[in-house]
Amino acid sequence: MLARRSRTVVLALAALLVHAGGSAAQNAVPESGLYVTVPNPVTSTAYTQIKNRIDAARSKPESRPSVIVFDFNPGDKDAATAEFGVNYDLADLIAKLTDVPTVAYVHQKVSGHTVLPVLACKQLVCGPKGALGEVVGPGDAAPKPSQVNGYAEIVGAAHPAFLAVARKMLDRDVQLRKGRRGATDWFADLRDRKKFEADGVTVTDTAPLPAAPDGRVGLFTAGQLRDLGLSQRTVETTRDVLETYGLPPSVLREDTTSGKAPLAYRFTLTGAIDAGMKESTARIVADAVRNKATLFFLTLEVTGGDPQAARELAEKLVELQQGENGIRIVAFIPDTAPDTAAVLALGCSEIVMSKRKDAAGGEAAEATLGDFETSTGKQMVASNLDFWRGSLRDLADRQGYPPLLIDAMLQPELSVLQVRKKTDQRAKRLMLEAEYEADKAKGGEWLLVKSVKGKGVPFKLTASLAEELGVARFTTDRRDPAELYAKYGIDPAKVKDGTPAWLDLFANFLRIPPVTVLLIVIGFTGLMLELKVPGTTVPGIVAALCFILVFWAHTQFSGQVAVLGALLFILGLVLVLMEVFVLPGFGVAGVTGIILMLSALGLATVGLADGGLPSTGEDWVRLGTKMSQYLFGMIGGVVLAFTIARYLPHMPYANRLMLLPPGEQLHRTAEAMPGVAEAAGLLGAVGLTMTVLRPAGSVQFGDQYVDVVSDGSFVPAGARVQVVEVEGTRIVVREVSS
Repeated sequence: MLARRSRTVVLALAALLVHAGGSAAQNAVPESGLYVTVPNPVTSTAYTQIKNRIDAARSKPESRPSVIVFDFNPGDKDAATAEFGVNYDLADLIAKLTDVPTVAYVHQKVSGHTVLPVLACKQLVCGPKGALGEVVGPGDAAPKPSQVNGYAEIVGAAHPAFLAVARKMLDRDVQLRKGRRGATDWFADLRDRKKFEADGVTVTDTAPLPAAPDGRVGLFTAGQLRDLGLSQRTVETTRDVLETYGLPPSVLREDTTSGKAPLAYRFTLTGAIDAGMKESTARIVADAVRNKATLFFLTLEVTGGDPQAARELAEKLVELQQGENGIRIVAFIPDTAPDTAAVLALGCSEIVMSKRKDAAGGEAAEATLGDFETSTGKQMVASNLDFWRGSLRDLADRQGYPPLLIDAMLQPELSVLQVRKKTDQRAKRLMLEAEYEADKAKGGEWLLVKSVKGKGVPFKLTASLAEELGVARFTTDRRDPAELYAKYGIDPAKVKDGTPAWLDLFANFLRIPPVTVLLIVIGFTGLMLELKVPGTTVPGIVAALCFILVFWAHTQFSGQVAVLGALLFILGLVLVLMEVFVLPGFGVAGVTGIILMLSALGLATVGLADGGLPSTGEDWVRLGTKMSQYLFGMIGGVVLAFTIARYLPHMPYANRLMLLPPGEQLHRTAEAMPGVAEAAGLLGAVGLTMTVLRPAGSVQFGDQYVDVVSDGSFVPAGARVQVVEVEGTRIVVREVSS
């Protein structure tokens, strides 16, 4: 009995240990790393930013990086810095990172003193177009002894066997030769052969290296660096670098907010993506950037919409993440992110998904990413498939996500596997089953880890699988965003709401179907009234405003202050010109035109933050100043116009620009214009309209028929009218009672 109980206790303890070990494995923090883009040229500011970021990552034991990759070709362009001092400081910083692997990623030419921090890294990985060398150009002066000593110090510690190779990159007189030191390949300067031999180096080949002939500064291609042994491997893409070192794609969206006080905003995107939503969301995030925010939580509850608008918004989000003032955008998927929502998620800095442990009965247990069944459908034409593939693959590739996942989401017939290298467990990648079988048949280098997608099975990423593949950085147990904020160390009470600007809210209101229909009804009603009862002007103005608002709200210009202001300004200008040249006197059209023009200028001023209202005392002062300028400008224009009108007739040459009233003589003109005296004689006369005045027409004065215009009102034929104004030969009449 005692023995049986002892065995039971032992088995229970063993089970408990196994369960604890399994739980620990499940809860273990995944291996993390840093991906640091080194700006070109390297500056003291860039050095400080890199140092702060590394220090911040290493200050937290739970998230200390397992590897640091330095990308020396930002934007996939050549890099070169002439200044030695700042590059020595960066190289010294890298050299002192003795407790973590450092990797230099060179995928284009790196020259100048930028070479030094590259050589300070413990490992060198090259792209097919990578090249390293030419610290000094063909016509440049020889390096200073202090610079030579700096290279000797850094490279001698990191890669002692390649010190002569480094010397060749900055001194054309070095005679680089291959040698051996014990069982290790070594390189020597033939000019210092005795010194090298004294250090145990045997020169095995006295012929110049083909990659580094005598008399020329060394510049080594990716293949040559690999042959020398200085480069560990050649990779095709940045994604291959991540797979090689087991890093998640999120490391590519480097955190530019290190060292800044955390300031977080949030916004929930709902409904179908369209041009208006694209513009509104981009402005909300841009407004957070202007407010010095460091984090932006974008909750995605999007269902379908315009794929092109979604792609353009994703590109805008990528743009807002870049630069010194870039913001970190976190896409949170509480339930599902199909089609267009998946596009937006790929454009964010990182993705967080909910495992929905708090889901009610019958609801999905985990959030999903990339359900394209509804959008693509079984009858999806090839052109639509090509659009989705081209759009999403390019975005995923630039963001570091495996494009093969996009193919799997769009093409059910594909079978996708996860494999790893036989020689390196960290080096994992996704591969088509056909590729794996072909590699296996050749006794290749890949081992099967798991099947990610079976053939003929519709595919979408669950939260667990997305986290495992590195697509999702975190998962949360609940759809409540409070847990999301906690993962980033942010107090939920301190997260600010990103709210649409008032013009965006106005545009959203106008896009409500009943409102849109009402605007169209009012617009066509006003248009028909203007045609049936000409001269009233008010229905025409209302119709024009309705159509402008519909056009503005339902196009990509939705919410844009400048566009609405421009449309209103043009309408106001047209109304003023109609009042001056078509309609007599100064009535509704002229007053409305001036109001619209001032309103348009006011919109341009009020749009201090892409449609936002003034929020600070400084904003209100700027608004008051601008509006004062417009008002004074209008008053000044009116005064100037009356002044010119008064004195222009008496100015030589300039008086030819206008017609003078009867009785006044033009300069160098002997008699008045024909018809002016006769027109002036009709002032106060009463006649009978022979045609409808709309506002122009014909009136009979005694036996005389005269062309006139009304004072703005509609006058039917057969009505009595009186001449109330004469300007040159222009005769204005008004209807009088019988």
